[in-house]
Amino acid sequence: MRFSDWEPIYEEILAEFGFSREADEEAARLLQSLLSGRGGDLSIEDLDSMIRGREVLVCGNGPSLPRDLESILAGRRSSQPSCDDMVIVVADGATTAVLAADLLPDLIVTDLDGFLPDILEANARGSAVVVHAHGDNMTLLAEWVPQLTRVLGTTQSEPIEGIFNFGGFSDGDRCVFLARRFGAKKIGIIGFDYDDPEVTAIKKMKLLWARRLVAMALDPAFSSGR
Repeated sequence: MRFSDWEPIYEEILAEFGFSREADEEAARLLQSLLSGRGGDLSIEDLDSMIRGREVLVCGNGPSLPRDLESILAGRRSSQPSCDDMVIVVADGATTAVLAADLLPDLIVTDLDGFLPDILEANARGSAVVVHAHGDNMTLLAEWVPQLTRVLGTTQSEPIEGIFNFGGFSDGDRCVFLARRFGAKKIGIIGFDYDDPEVTAIKKMKLLWARRLVAMALDPAFSSGR
């Protein structure tokens, strides 16, 4: 998604949540500095090779995720496509449920507020990580990015060298925008509980945005940009 297309949406989010654009930009620069000069990190070309032309399963961290995973895993015991045939892209805390289902994510999209021991474990076992910088997670970036490998950095503000913006706000909808950007043949979505009554008021607001943004990303008329 081109930033010129994303920026009006981003400004709407800033206004609704009272977030600071300047803090987001500072976080992006911090992440840029943490990744600068490292070897072996994830590249745009790596993401393209991983996703383009393949079926992607996006796992949100809603309470329905374990049940949804079990349903898909049943495909291993039938003629239906199973997780073995998909690129598994997980949103942050969904890593825990995916590991518990004896699956390894191909890609974790995180702003580092999930259960970090599980994210570190998955990363050590081979999962690549798209780390998102925003104004509220700079302490987490400084602590955890040096412990991760195969990282690519993203921002919700204007992209800078080495730090990208594919569109999206929360971890789950950013997974979907990323899958569209890199040419997934098909995108399946599980664990997205937009109407979960057991969440905080601010989480409800984020879920409303996630519903809107996922619909936008999946719209056949949507142009992912490059």
